[in-house]
Amino acid sequence: MPIEFFDSPEGLKVGQSFDSPTVYLDHWAIRLFSDDRTLEDRLVTTLLQKRGTLLVSHFSMAELGAASDPRHALDAETFLERCLPHIFLTDFRLDAVLARERNEVSNATRFWPTADLPQLKLFAERSQVAGRGFTMNGFAQMAYGHRTAIGGLMSDMAGKMKEALEKARADPDYVRKARDAPLNDSRPRTLLILGELLRGFNLDPNSPILENDVIDLIHAAMPLNCCDYVLLDGPWAERVEKMKLRLSKSPMVMPIAKCFSQRNNGIDTFLTDLENYDPQVQPPPPIR
Repeated sequence: MPIEFFDSPEGLKVGQSFDSPTVYLDHWAIRLFSDDRTLEDRLVTTLLQKRGTLLVSHFSMAELGAASDPRHALDAETFLERCLPHIFLTDFRLDAVLARERNEVSNATRFWPTADLPQLKLFAERSQVAGRGFTMNGFAQMAYGHRTAIGGLMSDMAGKMKEALEKARADPDYVRKARDAPLNDSRPRTLLILGELLRGFNLDPNSPILENDVIDLIHAAMPLNCCDYVLLDGPWAERVEKMKLRLSKSPMVMPIAKCFSQRNNGIDTFLTDLENYDPQVQPPPPIR
């Protein structure tokens, strides 16, 4: 079970596990499933039947709180509540995953995403108040109540990352290295995925980098690395397909998530694939 209470010599504790099939939804996808009860029922039923995990990031919670209509935040909160206890709370610490990857001799091994321990602690405390019954009640509402401050922090972070990316691609030596970087095990998975997702931006100086692109990059990088299924915006799904094509021509064994968007009937294709998920034939789950 992805989230559970357990007794220990130090008292009651809460833990979470990352059990396949693992799914990550970009912000638009959470809204889509939250607003369409038929799609929501289909996803929730399958996730629970397969005993899988929905990866929920602090970025997703922040974006839910930024909704112009608080009802959208409440609908999303209800959707997440229905997925309990099959969720995993992450803080997207790419550096921590990268540190694990540096100890590997190849890119064949996937690792769990990093746990958002402060949010997990808050979740546990609120669930205890509810009689040890798991609940997301109030999470999106809290994010909505602090949306101005959270939005400012996210914009500041995205702006700094955007500035750093633009400065890097203005360096001819950086662009040359980005163009010629080999697709092999010399680079850890995280760095390779980031490099491939940014490849188009780095090789085309006229391609603008927007703050939304930075946020989308964060949404994409760790889930692609760790999950079985990821739903992203159409342009980012295209970047993933280009990366997969390049990887298929390399000597590496490097499993990454199946990626879908709304294009080409992607939602139904994703749900059908998830419904047919068979752990006997799918790639092995990530390890810690």
